[in-house]
Amino acid sequence: MLTSAEVVDLRFSPAGLFRAGYAADAVDDWLDHVIRTLRAYEGDAEGAVELLAEDVHEATLPTGRGRDAYATEEVDDAIDRIATALAEHERAA
Repeated sequence: MLTSAEVVDLRFSPAGLFRAGYAADAVDDWLDHVIRTLRAYEGDAEGAVELLAEDVHEATLPTGRGRDAYATEEVDDAIDRIATALAEHERAA
């Protein structure tokens, strides 16, 4: 199962000069919510459940280009892993 520490360590490739991707700042901000949620499920008093598994796929991330954007395929893969992890935590709670 994906942990908060693994989410902290996630790195995405830049989208590329002429390709659209997800805006890096927006992805990073959204991942902060994911990290706090996972930490809450992991028993960290600093964590707070801010997202549900169903919220993950409904997230609308703005797009950008070049170094200010992340490759969409990599972010989409992470989104799938995050949704699965949150669903597992929700079932166990």
